[in-house]
Amino acid sequence: MLCKTATLYISGLLFNMTKKFFKSLFLLALLFIVSGFSDIKQKDEYSCAPVCAANCIINYNSFKNNESELIKYFSKTAKTSEKGTKTNNLCKALEKYFKQNKRSVIIQYDGIRPVDKRFKSKNHLNVFNELQSGKSVILNIGVYKFDGTTYKRIYGHYVNAININEKGQILITDPYEKAKAFYIDLKDINTPAIQHNKDDNEKVIKNDFNYKEVTGLPYLKQDERALLNGIISINLLVF
Repeated sequence: MLCKTATLYISGLLFNMTKKFFKSLFLLALLFIVSGFSDIKQKDEYSCAPVCAANCIINYNSFKNNESELIKYFSKTAKTSEKGTKTNNLCKALEKYFKQNKRSVIIQYDGIRPVDKRFKSKNHLNVFNELQSGKSVILNIGVYKFDGTTYKRIYGHYVNAININEKGQILITDPYEKAKAFYIDLKDINTPAIQHNKDDNEKVIKNDFNYKEVTGLPYLKQDERALLNGIISINLLVF
């Protein structure tokens, strides 16, 4: 009986040690990911897209441009204005940059904005799958006033997706948020009633894009909600 008790005790001890080991390993991996990922912050209210593009380029480590050069390049090439950056312009600017640097890339978009045919994803993109296959991912998020039934769009925003943990949470770096990388959740919602902003800088197309609520953004006000509006996947084939 004593031997059996001792065996159970040792088994439990080993289990706890193993659990702590893998937890520590996960935290170390997370630290490596965050510390090794570019996390530039925007200096105004509208340059999140050029900043996210610059983050993607810097993370490949094989490009020589510095932060300010990259942001300036993408701001100009993607025609960023005080109203923000159109998704199609951002995709074209990324494509142009890679081609100029003799890199082969496939850029796909799944979302509510009109883009050139070559960027349209044939199937809906899954953030988890895109990250797991080694692609860079930029998320386009819309912020809305929510009265309990209707989402009234206020503005849009871009963030870089870095990784996904065992709970399915997405680790992001946010050009607007001063804090370092943090987790967000994408939650399924019923087809929402949405009123788009007439003063927005680009059109909305009618398709079957799967809106998801984005939770975890620290700067949302009490009556505001964030919805996923689009996913840009950047697959660099030749480094």
